Amino acid sequence: MSDTYKEAARQRGKARTAGVEAKVRETMVTIQKEMTANKGIYPENGGAVSMNEVARRAKISETTLFSPKQKELGKHVKAWVESLKKTEVVGRKNVQRTLFERSEDWRNKYLALQDSHIASELDLQDAMVQLQDAQKALAKLKDKYDALLEQMRAGAASKVTPLPRGNR
Repeated sequence: MSDTYKEAARQRGKARTAGVEAKVRETMVTIQKEMTANKGIYPENGGAVSMNEVARRAKISETTLFSPKQKELGKHVKAWVESLKKTEVVGRKNVQRTLFERSEDWRNKYLALQDSHIASELDLQDAMVQLQDAQKALAKLKDKYDALLEQMRAGAASKVTPLPRGNR
């Protein structure tokens, strides 16, 4: 093989290596953004982040990160995954526990809302009973008022005489 072909092959290899590195770094940024958007939990692969998961998401072979040419990139990815394990909720069991805790929080909120709704319904029923009682009392008072007004008008015609107006 001539030197020109060897050099061209090296250039293609360097470009391919750089492309793989760019894909992997982009994937790591994407995973970090997804975890941030999902409150620190990786939403795919059951919450497990690993070198193989990074390779899968970057659409490269799982063995690429372990190859001699990608050794430094593999070390970088491994260090990144280890740092995630220390700071974020990573791993299927941890994510399941966290999801259980979240579901328990939502369950408690639901039960608190249910209790609040029941209390509001009881308050509404009590208010409706008070309103009915007040309406009955108002109706009785109106009846009394009408009866007294009628008595006053019936008796007033014979007993009350108007005073004459005029000059004194």
